Amino acid sequence: MTFKLRFSLLVLVICLFSSSSTSKVLSSKEILDLVNKDRIQHGLSELSISPTLNIAALSKAEDMLTKNYFGHIAPDGTQPWHWFKTSGYNYAYAGENLAIGFSDPKDLENSWMASSTHRANILSPFYSEVGLAVITERNKNVVVQFFGSKDDRLSLKR
Repeated sequence: MTFKLRFSLLVLVICLFSSSSTSKVLSSKEILDLVNKDRIQHGLSELSISPTLNIAALSKAEDMLTKNYFGHIAPDGTQPWHWFKTSGYNYAYAGENLAIGFSDPKDLENSWMASSTHRANILSPFYSEVGLAVITERNKNVVVQFFGSKDDRLSLKR
């Protein structure tokens, strides 16, 4: 085998392995489309994107990366609702879904729908808006999904 051919094969192998270890950045639009598809299939209205909730979700994602944690509650005890309030979103109802390591939006949505608590957020009739943040760090996608509604949709009328 000639040097040129061996070198070309080596470059090809390196390219194949390096591309397989790089995570595809998830699209917020793709995630939203899948969430709304599930909601419609269950007779619920679509969620609209809230720029304020997008900012809140991004702030939460950045906090997790900066403080090196992954969870609904930060190591210092900060609750998810902190991000809603500091962004100026005055909610009647609020919820949070988190994910890490997904590169395919369908796999992500299927995982959330397979979890009773994540599914409950996605299919809640109380939410009208959603905010999404996707940050890629060390070839891993970190996703924060904030649900909210400013309207009190609960009626005690009979």
